[in-house]
Amino acid sequence: MTAHAILSASGSKRWLSCTPSARLEATLPEQKKAPGAFDHSAEGTLAHSLAELKLRFQLNQIGQEEYGNEIQKIAESEYYNEELDLYVDSYVVYVRSQIGEHDRALFEQRVDFSDWVPDGFGTADVVILSKHAIRVIDLKFGKGIPVSAQDNTQLRLYALGAYAKFKEEFPEIKEVSYTIVQPRLDSISTDSTTLTKLLDWANYYVKSKAKKAWTGTGEFLPGDWCQFCKAKATCKARSDFVDEIAKLDFRPAPLLDEAEFSLVLSKASQVKSYCNDIEAYAVNRAITENVVPTGFKLVTPKGHRKFSDFDLAATVLVENGYKKEDLYETKPKSVPQIEKLGKKGQLDKIVGGLIVRPDSTPKLVPDNSMEDFA
Repeated sequence: MTAHAILSASGSKRWLSCTPSARLEATLPEQKKAPGAFDHSAEGTLAHSLAELKLRFQLNQIGQEEYGNEIQKIAESEYYNEELDLYVDSYVVYVRSQIGEHDRALFEQRVDFSDWVPDGFGTADVVILSKHAIRVIDLKFGKGIPVSAQDNTQLRLYALGAYAKFKEEFPEIKEVSYTIVQPRLDSISTDSTTLTKLLDWANYYVKSKAKKAWTGTGEFLPGDWCQFCKAKATCKARSDFVDEIAKLDFRPAPLLDEAEFSLVLSKASQVKSYCNDIEAYAVNRAITENVVPTGFKLVTPKGHRKFSDFDLAATVLVENGYKKEDLYETKPKSVPQIEKLGKKGQLDKIVGGLIVRPDSTPKLVPDNSMEDFA
């Protein structure tokens, strides 16, 4: 069994929708991170470890000594801070509120749903078992777009795995519910179904799709599930899908008709997403592998001017006749704003040594670009 399932629960929306994608992804290496890039995955892993530790301690599943030792290790991580701790606490409080007096609560529970998905397994953050119900709770620590539990295939598969593992111990289970908690977005989303409907979904929908995904057959189908696919920037099917907009046979009239406008609008978000993915992939590859597309060059533009030490700059400016109240709004004013308070060139003469232009985010530009990055 592999360390990571080919048909993982977390990637299930993708391989259920685009069945050949799982085998395609398996042939691709993980994209390297640019030097100094923040590792959101490592931060999320730390948050999950901290949450598990707190829950197990609060429910007397581990003792004070083990808890203290593990907390100390977590606190030494470069990704640990008080803000992360507070967000994890809010998640822990919610999970605790969902555990009944006679419930059995399991944390970071490995589940196996291979009865429906070849070699299908995963780890559920929280599984709560009661006489008649299974409850799955999942922590999403990102602060991007809210993720809905409604018809969420990842949590459905976790629930299937929990049922398969505990059905003999809890033979009267009839209901299934799953919740996604995103503490940094103050978002909690819950969905539920009957065990019968969940098993029908697994037997009559998942099984056939999983069989195709396991063998790498079926049609490539682009959609919003491309977001976390390794091939999202280089997938031919996704490129062809986006090309449809460019191939529209517009009539000679200067304006789109309603049908054409609706078609463009319906694809606009996916086109934008695809273009962003292409650019991010190309820039990252240029930085980490020194592979620059033909006709382009990698540059690091200068960012906006700012003060290296605003307090010192403010002190010097006040000494040179500026009014302190003019240097602030709700926060310190920017260099261009303060520049307008005096004569041209005056600011540079007084505090020029405290004005810096840090490097901005690297980007690719045509190698004949006349853009000024100085």
